Amino acid sequence: MPTLTTFNANNFFLRYKFSNSYPGSNARQDSSEASEVISGFLPGTAFGNYTKNYIIWDSSRRKLAEKALKEPDNKLPDILCFQEVENIQAIRTLNQRYLNNHYKHSMLIDAYDPRNIDVGILSVYPIVNIRSNIDSFDNNKRLFSRDCLEVEIDIPGNKNLTLFINHFKSKLVKRDQGSTNAQYNSKLRASHGRRLNQAQEVLNIIKKRFQGQHDTALYAVIGDFNDTPYSPYIKPLINSTLLVDVLGQLRPNDCWTYYWRSKGKVSQIDYLLASKALFTKIQAQQIPHIERKGIGYRSLNRSGQILPKTAQYVFFEKDPVTPNSNGAAPANQRVNFRFNRYTAVKRNWKDNISDHCPVKFWF
Repeated sequence: MPTLTTFNANNFFLRYKFSNSYPGSNARQDSSEASEVISGFLPGTAFGNYTKNYIIWDSSRRKLAEKALKEPDNKLPDILCFQEVENIQAIRTLNQRYLNNHYKHSMLIDAYDPRNIDVGILSVYPIVNIRSNIDSFDNNKRLFSRDCLEVEIDIPGNKNLTLFINHFKSKLVKRDQGSTNAQYNSKLRASHGRRLNQAQEVLNIIKKRFQGQHDTALYAVIGDFNDTPYSPYIKPLINSTLLVDVLGQLRPNDCWTYYWRSKGKVSQIDYLLASKALFTKIQAQQIPHIERKGIGYRSLNRSGQILPKTAQYVFFEKDPVTPNSNGAAPANQRVNFRFNRYTAVKRNWKDNISDHCPVKFWF
């Protein structure tokens, strides 16, 4: 029974530690050139044979992530989809150092995000085909700064599974100092509009790729959509008759995957939208697992209890330019936030694995 996990690793960066020569080179001029570089850390590049030169940023968090990824069956997923990863060497180094080389196959294509965060994948099964969408344009602007990465995987049973790995535009819009309400609202509309266009383009791609095969093809849109299921800005995907929100089959107050610490809020913004054929397979197995023991919190009170006691579960988030849900979304509610954490997290909330939960599916 194959397993599939999506995980926003939260600022998963790799760093190369400079020495007095370049990796694997004894050339005299290399030593001279390297000595001119200020000692420190710079973004990692693909020196795949020299992994000892690489530093996994926030190593303690990555070690803990390995534990969370094995939940609840003490097994790493067969297919692991990442968001917020710096480069392919980062996930390969994670695999080598922390995951015991569990995965034979990996893929990530550097995109255009200004922070250099991308989507990627590790798989025990062969990756037989890939397609990038980083050169998709919308009004002469690149639509996917973090790609919509299409990965076709040869899974057991002589079948192929196609994943569309995504990380949509963030909802975070900073207000410029001195800006008017109109100027700020314009930025909000642009941000929401881009997410809406990304969702619509992913649906367009799926319709084209699987025309005439939608009832039998195994495919899914997976990743961080940066919005709630009731948002109008991801509506093209959520409301599509071609796809099923697998987490949406859980109890309404048990679907959250993300903790916004500064706001004390939780929401579902991570998804697996499955084709009809894939959903049938998932439905026949155990229910999806959202692993929350690695999620942080604000602080401990004097009695050593986790704060906050509860968090606000946001089903729909209104802002100055977003219309009401007209009763479609459940009312936001308080949920328990003092659930069990890993010991390392309780010792120091900063050792949380991410602000997102890994979500595992069986099919």
